[in-house]
Amino acid sequence: MLIVDDEPIILDLLRDVLQDEGFTVITANNGAAALYLIERTPVALVLTDLMMPFVSGIDLAQQLHSNPQTAGIPLLLMSAVMPRQVGHIFAAVIHKPFEVDAIVRIVRQFLPK
Repeated sequence: MLIVDDEPIILDLLRDVLQDEGFTVITANNGAAALYLIERTPVALVLTDLMMPFVSGIDLAQQLHSNPQTAGIPLLLMSAVMPRQVGHIFAAVIHKPFEVDAIVRIVRQFLPK
């Protein structure tokens, strides 16, 4: 699983919680870094923030969705501000602030153990 967020506190919190739950987690602090990592490391799920520098969560999702090699990866969006149209690109939308237990439940829906 790849978690993408430009806020280090959120990134570290989610990484630690999801690793404690038994998930393998890699992280990126922006969408451009996420694209770089995905080219080199296969991931089963992407949990991304919306507003980030360089490449937004929407742009990241669109690029992954348009690539046949990554189009099947479930994409989960986190944001305090919801875009008007997120379309069918995201499997789930998580509103910030969120409860950590809710994140774990949602991730388990898409990455069962």
